[in-house]
Amino acid sequence: MKLRRITTHGNWIPEIDGLRFVAIAATLFVHILAEMVNRSGQTFSAFAQRNVPELVDRGGRGVLLFFAISGFILAQPFLRQHLLHGQPVSIKAFFKRRLTRLEPPYILCLVLYALVLAIYEHHLFPLLLPLMAHIFYLHNFTSLPPINFVTWSLEVEVQFYILAPVLGLLYAISSTIVRRSAIVSLIAASTAFQYLTHGTASWNLPGQLQFFLVGFLLADLRATRTESTTSRWWDLVSVVVWVAIFALPTSYTSLCLPLLILLAYLATFNGPVSRQIFRTPWIALTGGMCYSFYLMHMMVISIAFRLTRRLLIPSSLPLSFLIQSILLGTCIYLFCTAYFILIERPCMDPKWPHKLASKLSNLSRPRRAVVVETSVENR
Repeated sequence: MKLRRITTHGNWIPEIDGLRFVAIAATLFVHILAEMVNRSGQTFSAFAQRNVPELVDRGGRGVLLFFAISGFILAQPFLRQHLLHGQPVSIKAFFKRRLTRLEPPYILCLVLYALVLAIYEHHLFPLLLPLMAHIFYLHNFTSLPPINFVTWSLEVEVQFYILAPVLGLLYAISSTIVRRSAIVSLIAASTAFQYLTHGTASWNLPGQLQFFLVGFLLADLRATRTESTTSRWWDLVSVVVWVAIFALPTSYTSLCLPLLILLAYLATFNGPVSRQIFRTPWIALTGGMCYSFYLMHMMVISIAFRLTRRLLIPSSLPLSFLIQSILLGTCIYLFCTAYFILIERPCMDPKWPHKLASKLSNLSRPRRAVVVETSVENR
């Protein structure tokens, strides 16, 4: 299937891609709303103007959902090694996989953004320093203007990749109570740190670690999951918790979101109806393309909105948002799906560097001339 992601061990978990769908959908909707309000030049009602910042903040929680999913995925090899006594993790292979899987789509994305900005702003040289800062995942530590501002979260992800092998040692703790207590304690400490601090630290891993660790805890809990834990009560929990995640006032975000996300993800695996919804093919397949959507959606929104802005209705923010979501969402889906098929998905194949090297080697070899001899008999 062309739209299904390729995994390292061939173990596809559709529920996880279903959760990715929720995270990317929230991110896209909030950025469409922000673009519509900030760049439209239209005046919506005062009530709408006042509530947009709060709506943007709540939609931005999709990024935190991504952090927890990343924690769950990165926990798997270390959990298999230490907790399930599986094959030891090769740290070299661990980082090589992430380098070959994530870097090509990421760097190409940044180059495309820089070229588009250079065309619109009529200069390229001032973009080179921010571009290099993005490529080496250092932009969060600078005051340089962003080329693609959503990549701040990808820098946090890379910081966690570096730390993941160390945190993976938590699964070497044989006592279930001690191991899970240690993870919960780290979640609490990171939550307190984010709540008490602001600035650069809160926009980097120290202020976001709790969400990745929620994924670690989820992986631990799921490793001991049995069919007996499945219950329709979890479906009720799912409805309540998902509403709470996006309805929670901003002031309570730091303290409550880690627990709410953990409950939502547990409900996804343990609620029979919830599980079936998140396993729905078009939801799971779209969620599986979330990296391409995340990388490229802002460029699509910025370009396409120059045309769709003509359909704004100043007297109605909700109706304008509905129209823009349909039009811009369609543009995003088409372009980003193509980016996934052409760029990202080929990089999901762990063997693509070897295959590419083999093809280049074959091209560089001189081909032997094939001489076809024909004999003519004269009779």
